[in-house]
Amino acid sequence: MKFLSTRNSNLKISAREAIVRGISHDGGLFVPESFPKFDISENLNLKYTDLAHKILSLYLTDFDSHELLKIIEESYASFEDEIAKVAYKKDFYLELYHGRTSAFKDFALCLLPNLLSYAKKSLGIKDKTLILTATSGDTGKAALEGFYNTENIDILVLYPTEGVSAIQKKQMTSTDSLNSKVIAIDGNFDDAQAAVKKIFNDEDIKEKLKEKNIYLSSANSINIGRLLPQIVYYFYVYADLVREEKISCGHKISFCVPTGNFGDILAGYYAKKMGLPVEKLIIASNSNNVLTDFFKTGTYDANRELKKTISPSMDILVSSNLERLIYHKSSDELVKEKMKELAEKHIFEFKDDFSEFLCGYASEEETKSTIEKTFREDNYLIDPHTAVAKNIVDKLGLKNTVILSTASPYKFSSSVLSALGENISQDEFENIDELYKISGVKIPSEIKKLRDKKIIHKTKINKDEIENEVLEFAKRPKRISVPATSANLGPGFDSLGLALNLYNTSEFKISDDIENFKDNLKNNLIYKAYAHTFEVYKEKIVPVEFKLESKIPMSRGLGSSATCVVIGIMAAFDVMNRSLDKKEILKIATDLEGHPDNVSPAIFGGATASLLDDDKVFVEKFKISDKIKFLALVPDFKLSTELARKALPDSYSKKDFVFNISHLSLLILSLISGDKENIKIALKDKIHEPYRFKEIPEIDEIEKIIDESPAIAQYLSGSGSTIMILLDKRDKDSEKFIKNKLEELNGKYLLLPLEVDSRGAFII
Repeated sequence: MKFLSTRNSNLKISAREAIVRGISHDGGLFVPESFPKFDISENLNLKYTDLAHKILSLYLTDFDSHELLKIIEESYASFEDEIAKVAYKKDFYLELYHGRTSAFKDFALCLLPNLLSYAKKSLGIKDKTLILTATSGDTGKAALEGFYNTENIDILVLYPTEGVSAIQKKQMTSTDSLNSKVIAIDGNFDDAQAAVKKIFNDEDIKEKLKEKNIYLSSANSINIGRLLPQIVYYFYVYADLVREEKISCGHKISFCVPTGNFGDILAGYYAKKMGLPVEKLIIASNSNNVLTDFFKTGTYDANRELKKTISPSMDILVSSNLERLIYHKSSDELVKEKMKELAEKHIFEFKDDFSEFLCGYASEEETKSTIEKTFREDNYLIDPHTAVAKNIVDKLGLKNTVILSTASPYKFSSSVLSALGENISQDEFENIDELYKISGVKIPSEIKKLRDKKIIHKTKINKDEIENEVLEFAKRPKRISVPATSANLGPGFDSLGLALNLYNTSEFKISDDIENFKDNLKNNLIYKAYAHTFEVYKEKIVPVEFKLESKIPMSRGLGSSATCVVIGIMAAFDVMNRSLDKKEILKIATDLEGHPDNVSPAIFGGATASLLDDDKVFVEKFKISDKIKFLALVPDFKLSTELARKALPDSYSKKDFVFNISHLSLLILSLISGDKENIKIALKDKIHEPYRFKEIPEIDEIEKIIDESPAIAQYLSGSGSTIMILLDKRDKDSEKFIKNKLEELNGKYLLLPLEVDSRGAFII
């Protein structure tokens, strides 16, 4: 399958190239050269990922089939419960909001980053990709989540300052990935989208980026890699209707789609062209009804004021994907003509046979009343975008119509609560709580977590400053992130460790300041590890400058020094252009640390068992059961590794030695299974904890408090002074209980709820 530009049908490129480019050099959008046929009647019982594999394989013909299936399965693993869920009420609702960001954009944007990474690797492209994306709310966060800390890819998201909901804004601005920047612009979505398209077509900007080995791509639906995955759920819901005996196979149904940028409904058009039995595709617009007017009159007129509505993801006047439909209905020459008119005059005419489509729009009052009516009559909670579609279905008296429910109502709690006639708070999270009390509808876990997240991205600019922000963002130095580690787990002295989601991060860049580099070599562990790595490979040292952002408490048994060692070694590998062989990195790190239990999880992530034998390092990574969570109790007391080592005896009894071996074997298997009773017993140790605990003030009181709580067990993290507490994942009481009891003691204590980091160290 080849892909053509809507503005040059003679340009034919592969799927991989189309996904990498995002947009054609001539400003056109990529479209498939033909529509492959797909018989849903032969694929009614496929699970979502297998159906996606079959359909996408028809378009992504230059992808290895086995690799594509692996990409699809890994991408959709982040969805809660079902991937796509059909709610059978008076109408059929296809719920597309069970992904990480609670919006339909997750379906494509969990997949696009992996498709892009595969395409780059298989095409031999080593340059960095800068994803530049405009958003009206949902695309931004879904793209940020999809490209979260993806190596060799940075992402810059632009959103209109007042054009998104409070939750959409918090989702974006609290994103903590190293490869992202989120910017608010004065203006609306069309301003942001126009700026992005202008940059994509600006040869001067592209040349400046090329000098830094960076090229642009997009996560908006202008990228064909965004559009194709959305075809799948049209086929999936049809199969579900057949399985549930709501329709017979071959019977035509309709789809009503709330749309602003025309991408989601265009995917439905593609599904119809592939053979899905579709009666009508209904375009549902809000008060910004430019699409409704176009399909009724043949005139696309963007010369109007953009209205801010309670369905902000549809507050769009320039619907980019309409260009693709016009191409399929006409020619590349006509597309160029019409898009030129739109750019210069904000208006064009195009009349054709649009009999596949119906259209309508809902006012603000109609949207609100539909939310209230649907909840009252059908006990079903919908967001304002879904309400627009539901309103059109009711107005047109449609039957056998699937309404695409594109976002969780909790992303727009204030609007939904107000529509239900309830008083609303200025605090969006209070509105979420109130909406839950009224409806009983499950709050998505990622929205729950938002409450305590800090705002990271605070940049606000005028729309004419976007170009400069893009170029400044592209200048950023490389960054290395290394997770904290907790070693010596109970009986796993010098052998067992795990990585935790607390990080030391460092920028690094080649430096001309030789003297400063030499000064840092004397007492800075990162610089020492960096220089040592050059010595290992007998290469001339290249001076660099590191800028460390430390979030891991020092001398607390959480692997702070191990992260510094790993940062230095990985930076050296990068400067020497060596492949990041993690086993090689581990060997060098172990040479510096003396034992591998702290550095191996820092490098590989997860839980690791490791050992040094005959100057060789051996490591095995394993997954800790998700039935367990961790709570770090960090005393305001440093315990140096040297002091902790001196506390240990020179020899041990055979009895103690055998005790630890048996407990270590049981511990590893119990951490994998999540058996709490076994973990409690297996964490006991006679090699180091009895001696090191004596060095920690108030340890007897601390242990007593933990024992009185519902916690499973505890152990001394590393050489201390942090005590790692293991809890049942459902335990909601221990943290509060321990915190209250600790306040009665004299010392100062920090409690950190932590999760296992499965990735380990990486460079962005």
